[in-house]
Amino acid sequence: MVRLSLSLLGTFQALIEGVPIKFESDKARALLIYLAVEADRAHRRDELTGLLWPGRSEHAARRALSQALYNIRTAIRDREASPPFLLITRETLQFNVESDYWLDTAALLEHFAAYERHPHQRLESCPSCLGHLEEIISLYHGDFLQGFSLPNSAPFEEWCVIQRERLHKLAGDALHLLITSYEQRGEYDRALWYARRYVTLHPLREDAHRQLMRLLALAGRQGEALAQFETCRSILQKTWGDAPAGFELCQRLSLASRECQ
Repeated sequence: MVRLSLSLLGTFQALIEGVPIKFESDKARALLIYLAVEADRAHRRDELTGLLWPGRSEHAARRALSQALYNIRTAIRDREASPPFLLITRETLQFNVESDYWLDTAALLEHFAAYERHPHQRLESCPSCLGHLEEIISLYHGDFLQGFSLPNSAPFEEWCVIQRERLHKLAGDALHLLITSYEQRGEYDRALWYARRYVTLHPLREDAHRQLMRLLALAGRQGEALAQFETCRSILQKTWGDAPAGFELCQRLSLASRECQ
């Protein structure tokens, strides 16, 4: 069997049997990406031409779609795969979820769905759900299709924004749950690791910086908490022209630090 691997979180990567795939164009990449992510249904060819070749005549767009499809099938060795990766009719195209493939966004969504389905009284006492949330963060290498764009295909760009925001939120939700759970377990170093990831994901959120500062203080790392306050202040002042407000914890730490000098 031929195995296809697609990584869409962070820098796009497509592998066939572990070897990077070469596409003839970004439109071919985008077509495969869209079909793989939206694999729950068949897509009419006129829908796909409108998504990737808006503004072209019907004949030109249809021909471009056929060329991109030919390139994809050759690149992913679709004719060798059993079952094939693509289900093709005269009017529709669909990615075959029964084929031998791996897609990072699908794996992330499966882990989040498993967490949501699992009955537990307290998340911090459920190793299964904590494991699913940790897998989400290990999969989230960056925003959806980071650095990839089709400037002349506004419908595809709009679709990317929706996917990007959705997955970014899920990663943030998973991080918040992990931070809270490990803080409640008293595992401050572990909570800190995820809190740093959360600040990286949301650098302009004052509450994310405040949470990280609190965990540093709980771990007895007051100096690092004060340094984090300065980092937050610098980011907010450069971005909004405002200093962070309501940091009573930092004020207490600052006074304590002076008393110890």
